[in-house]
Amino acid sequence: MRSFLKLTVFAVLVSASAFAQTLPTGPSMAPGARPGTLLPDNTINRHFGFFIRPDLGLGYLTSSESTPLGDATISGVAGLAGVSIGGAVAENVILGAHLFDAVSSNPDVSLAGSSANTSDTTVTMFGIGPELTYYFMPNNIYISGTLALTRMTVSSNGNDASTDWGFGTRLTLGKEWWVSDHWGLGLSGHVSYANNNDPDSNGGSHTMSSWAFGAAFSATYN
Repeated sequence: MRSFLKLTVFAVLVSASAFAQTLPTGPSMAPGARPGTLLPDNTINRHFGFFIRPDLGLGYLTSSESTPLGDATISGVAGLAGVSIGGAVAENVILGAHLFDAVSSNPDVSLAGSSANTSDTTVTMFGIGPELTYYFMPNNIYISGTLALTRMTVSSNGNDASTDWGFGTRLTLGKEWWVSDHWGLGLSGHVSYANNNDPDSNGGSHTMSSWAFGAAFSATYN
């Protein structure tokens, strides 16, 4: 009986020892640490997980198309804005949705070689689509590309006119500086393009090509 008891106790101790050696040491435990010991956050100043980057800047917007009266162009200084929301599919590789615009108030208009100023007029480029961002670390320099559905809108003296939805892109090159564990402030330069069908009142249509260039400040959480 004593031998059986000793054998049972020995088997229990061996099993307990083996189980302890195979306890998981996941994100909440360090190897050799007691259960419940927290590891330091190993995502600090790295590009993992949830991602959001709003930006705001200044640039230049120009749109042109051929009309029966000649080539027409509308262009001017523009405010630029955008926001990207998504997440990392791998470290430093971000996939998200990107919404952006460029807005020019009281732009200049030219038609068949003649130009004029406008008042109470706004031209807007709008785009939305998937964006891919890649960070070059440790320099924290990134490139982004967006394939977007785009639309151009002109508002003048209370009247609005819009093109059909078309396709476009925004390409961005930026640099960020970490200001906390997961926030970075940055500067970027970008170029946007939109190609849209612009119907007229006679049932015809023309192709409007639009470009926006500019620089922006950004704040990124990752």
